[in-house]
Amino acid sequence: MRYSLWRTKGNLRPLFRVKLQPNLTAMNRQTFERTVIENWTTHFGCPSETANISGTTLLPEKKYEGDKIIAFWHIGKHTFVQLDPGILPRLDELVKSLPANTPLLGEHVQTAWGEEAILSRDVGLAYYLFPSDLPDYLPPEPFTLRQLTEADADFMSALNAANTPEDVDEAYVEVTHQIAFGCFHGEILVAAASGYERTGFLDLGVLTHPGYRKKGLGKAVVGALCNWANQNNLIA
Repeated sequence: MRYSLWRTKGNLRPLFRVKLQPNLTAMNRQTFERTVIENWTTHFGCPSETANISGTTLLPEKKYEGDKIIAFWHIGKHTFVQLDPGILPRLDELVKSLPANTPLLGEHVQTAWGEEAILSRDVGLAYYLFPSDLPDYLPPEPFTLRQLTEADADFMSALNAANTPEDVDEAYVEVTHQIAFGCFHGEILVAAASGYERTGFLDLGVLTHPGYRKKGLGKAVVGALCNWANQNNLIA
């Protein structure tokens, strides 16, 4: 599943996840993949068959109002576009100018509006973990792994201080999130991962101390987080 987030003004916003059906660990891979798509289409207020139909659905979002953000979600054959409501008339005109049933791409906007109209863009893939694909990632000695709570806020602050502000912002790891795990070297928190539910998916982030990277500690805390997600019927 591909996504792209294009911005002409304002701040980037978090991407959304979708609600999961029950019995995650009992699903086979085909059912799992179908459930992911079905829940995406449900989140966008469309029947699941929409993903199998080539075309575009425009979804003006109040939370993007004034920011001129356009988020493209390419699911199956279809493109779902979340956008600043103020852009809707212009974008709708662009969609109608394309051949019928064309899935809208960011490149269409760039060509029609000009490169100078695009302030920034972020393009990537959304990955999902099939439960049985989760390997065991235990930290090597002498590191210890445990769940974090709000009582570990000072440890988390020290880990943040050891990293660049850009790394901290990108990771977005907080002990106040729904669930968090950390790796310790003695009394030093050297890696942490946290996550929170977004309509059935666990949105997670990870941060490792610069002096302790390439030791598998990030994998260990993310693995613990994903194991928790499996036990709580969430897709990581």
